[in-house]
Amino acid sequence: MSPLPEDLDLITLRRQLDTRIIGAMLMRYERVASTNDIARARARNGYPEGLVVLTEEQSAGRGRLGRTWVSAYGDALLLSILLRPVWLPPGEAFSLTMMAGVALCEAVEHVASVRAHLKWPNDLLLFVDGKWRKSAGILTEVSVNGDTLEWAVVGMGVNVNQAPDSTINGRNLQQTATCISAAAGQRISRTALLEALLTTLDERYAQIRSGERAALFAAWRARLMHMGEPVTVTLPGGELHGIAEDVAPDGTLLLRDATGVLHAVHTGDVGF
Repeated sequence: MSPLPEDLDLITLRRQLDTRIIGAMLMRYERVASTNDIARARARNGYPEGLVVLTEEQSAGRGRLGRTWVSAYGDALLLSILLRPVWLPPGEAFSLTMMAGVALCEAVEHVASVRAHLKWPNDLLLFVDGKWRKSAGILTEVSVNGDTLEWAVVGMGVNVNQAPDSTINGRNLQQTATCISAAAGQRISRTALLEALLTTLDERYAQIRSGERAALFAAWRARLMHMGEPVTVTLPGGELHGIAEDVAPDGTLLLRDATGVLHAVHTGDVGF
C-alpha cells in the first residue's frame, strides 16, 4: 500500500491538539466511499463522540439534495465528526450545522488570512477571480429516537489546495468552485487547517452545550451572504424566486416572492 500524503501529519496534530471532545479519536483512510457512512456505522457500534474520520479520497461523497461531492486526491480535507448531543432537543439539530459553518469560517480565516462567508445554509464562500465561489460544503445527518437526538454526524468536504474542474450534476464546477489556496495566493498546510478547524469546532460545540445558542445563531447569521438580495432557491421539486429577507433561529430561510408571499424554506440550494 502506498504511503499517505505527508502534508496531513496526524502525529504532529495529536501532539498539538488541545480539545476537550472533538478529535479525541482520529481515524484516517486512503480511500473510502463516504466518511459519513463510516462515522454513522461507528455511531451505531457505540463509539464515543469526538471521533473524526478522515480520508484522502471518496468514491461516493455526497452533499445536500443528493448531489455528488468531488475533490482532488491529497489536496482536500474530507472528514466526518461523530457527536452525541443527547442534551440537544431534536428540533434544534440545525445548530450543529451552524456550528460547523461558523467554525470552518473561523479556521480558514485564522490559517489563510482570507475573508470567509457562508451561502445558506452551509456552503463556504471565498472571493476568487472577482466573485464569491464555493470552497466547502457541510452535510449533517442525525439519528433521533423519540425525543432524544442519539447521535449526529457532521461531514465536511473542503477544497484546500486544488479546485475541482469537472462537470457534476450538470454544473461546471470550474465556474463556481474554488479552493482556499487560490483565495490566499499560497499553498495551505492541511495539518494547520485541520488543527484550527477541530479547535474551533470544539469551542463552538461547548458553546451550544452551555446554552449559548443565540450567540451561535448570531455568528452564523452574520456570515450569510445575499441576505436582502434576489435569489433563486433550487428545491427538491422545483425553483423558488424572491428576496432572501432573513433566517429564523432554526435555520429556515425566509424568502419573499414577487407577489409578496413570504416562504419558509427548510431545504434547498441558493443561487444568485
